[in-house]
Amino acid sequence: MLRAEASTQRAVRTARDTWFDHVVIGVALAALLSGFRSIIAGNDWWVTTILVAALTGLACAVLRAVGLRWVAPIAIVVELLALAWIFVPETLMVVVPTFDTFRELGNLASAAQEIIIEEQAPVAAAEPVVLVMASSFGLLVIVADVLLQRRHAASGIGLLLLAVFATPALISGDTPSVWLFVVVAALWLLILRSRTGLGGSVARGQRGPALVLATAALAASVAFPIISPDVSAVATSWGKPPPAVFGRGINPMLELGQNLRRNGTTTALTYTTGLPDAPYLKVATLRDFSGKTWKPGSAGGYRAREGADMIDPRIKVNKESTTITIRQLRTTMLPVPYPLEKVTGLEGNWDPGLGLTMTSRTDNTRGQKYSVTSLDIQPTANQMRALPAGSELLLKLETDLPDKVPAIIGDTARRVTEGATNQYDQVIALQDHLRQTGSFTYSETAPVADGYDGNGIDVIAEFLEKKSGYCVHFSSAMAVMARTLGIPSRIAVGYAPGSVVGVKDGQNQYEATSDDLHAWTEIYFEGVGWINFEPTPSVGSPTSFREPGSPTSETDDGEVPSTNNPSVREQDGSVDTAAPAASTAERTAPRTALVTTVALVALLGLPALLRSARRRWRLSRAGASVEPLWRELEDTARDYGLPFSPTDTPRGFISHLGGRDGIDREALERLLLRVERSRFARSAAMDGDGTYDLRAVVASLAGGASRAERWRAVALPRSLAGRRAYVPSGPLTAT
Repeated sequence: MLRAEASTQRAVRTARDTWFDHVVIGVALAALLSGFRSIIAGNDWWVTTILVAALTGLACAVLRAVGLRWVAPIAIVVELLALAWIFVPETLMVVVPTFDTFRELGNLASAAQEIIIEEQAPVAAAEPVVLVMASSFGLLVIVADVLLQRRHAASGIGLLLLAVFATPALISGDTPSVWLFVVVAALWLLILRSRTGLGGSVARGQRGPALVLATAALAASVAFPIISPDVSAVATSWGKPPPAVFGRGINPMLELGQNLRRNGTTTALTYTTGLPDAPYLKVATLRDFSGKTWKPGSAGGYRAREGADMIDPRIKVNKESTTITIRQLRTTMLPVPYPLEKVTGLEGNWDPGLGLTMTSRTDNTRGQKYSVTSLDIQPTANQMRALPAGSELLLKLETDLPDKVPAIIGDTARRVTEGATNQYDQVIALQDHLRQTGSFTYSETAPVADGYDGNGIDVIAEFLEKKSGYCVHFSSAMAVMARTLGIPSRIAVGYAPGSVVGVKDGQNQYEATSDDLHAWTEIYFEGVGWINFEPTPSVGSPTSFREPGSPTSETDDGEVPSTNNPSVREQDGSVDTAAPAASTAERTAPRTALVTTVALVALLGLPALLRSARRRWRLSRAGASVEPLWRELEDTARDYGLPFSPTDTPRGFISHLGGRDGIDREALERLLLRVERSRFARSAAMDGDGTYDLRAVVASLAGGASRAERWRAVALPRSLAGRRAYVPSGPLTAT
């Protein structure tokens, strides 16, 4: 009797320690996850990752407790189902993954790879990035569960936790937190204690080495972050630093977004100007639109005139000089105000490009200081309304659109410009619509988080629905909507007007930094040329011209403000770029919490439901045979942790079971008699079907068990693992 009781207690203690180890590892991974805040912005990804990892870990713990084999493959399936329900629920057939499920998850993984390679930490909590984090930590939990089954589990778990701790530091370059390291190290010591038996179960001679190891590990946990080398030297800034926006063979529209989101600010150039307002400095002109992206156009096939030669003589034009000094900008494309007339002071060979830009095949801007003479065009609003539309024959590429244009683009353009009777009023209406307060918002992170970053035709359509983006989206949307109305348009990329940093030679000195990278829309008017328009809200001032009798259309000195030179820079700090991204994140968190909570409850209750269903089925067949009752008795004994082997005879099994305190021996003997008669006697007739006796034995087993044993027998029945032999862990105590 003492032998069986000791075996049962040892089994319960081992199961409790296994659950304890799983919980400790889960807490350690949750703590380590906080370190990844240096590479991923927001909070929703943290909630999603924790819940997916918790679901996976619970699956592992339940499967281990029940005694099933192939725990890791089954846990991977559980994690896959959770990820599918959270990220691509529309692809599931009720709860079964389909081919589309794997395809969409693969697409998200590919998108995450692009973000990891191209973006700089911290990145927005885009859905692909959250998927990678959640799936990775789910797999880490499975790996930890596998390591726990090894003989030297503590050392493997320690290396795993150390690798997770170091990962965000190697990516972002931030020094690891001492307190985070101490907390995780302390949790690992709990696992070490559990596995080495500190506190009583380990042999006396083994306590000394284990204690020395624990003390050394704790000391190392404090010293490591202090004496470890500077990880910033090997940090990769989430894949690689953002590439240059401007350069030979580079499409500036593709690189602009990630450079706006980069960490740190560099001074690109400084300048002084005689223009009434600080000018936009154009570097590239994009006119070719295939539907996927805007591309830099070449001068070939361009027939429309540009510059002073084509301006209607009735329109007022001034010439002013701007002196530019390059600081930390190295490119083969020269920043210049538009429209330029001439450039002086340049070193090297520079050629005119499309849109009155300047490029070089052999030289770059490094160390250059030059002066640009440009035109300040000042028409009135009525003069603009009277101008004829640009010739589609001369500007075919500037009006081209893909064969398939989403309906929302053309519909929005026509709705917004309804009632406008000329090209100028149409363009002003488009600009005002995009800058409308409370409608569109500026955000560099929301397009990434929602998966519509870019400037293709489908991206523009989604942007018009989501109404949140940055200059690439606003300028592209305005240009494409203008083309749907037959208005020639193109994109200019360069620097928005910088901030005043001093006074030089009686003029304000401006500074343009990497934060001033910008894209805006240019619209063609016959008799004036290309005019800058600013559709991005919170950036610059909307383009407009002096209306008849307008008292506010002139500056204090009586001059009409220059339309081509809006005087407010694009500033990250002036708008709440995090709010749109947060709204995206909040949309994911409730789904994650709901799905995972339901899954956790279902996973916890599933073993009990399956065991109950099997018990009811066996009892329903008791009238035909005693065998279902005997199988139920064997399984119940296994559920309570009693020794079992499928090779035991009925009497051999009873010898194990009968020694348990509180067992109903009379009912047990009657069941034994029934099964022996059924198997070996010619006549097995007995009163009743044995159901009453089985219930009596099961009730006596439960009455003699502890509360923990009863809970485990119901929630985590070992009998679901099949009829494999079961012997409680640890040595059996002799009677």
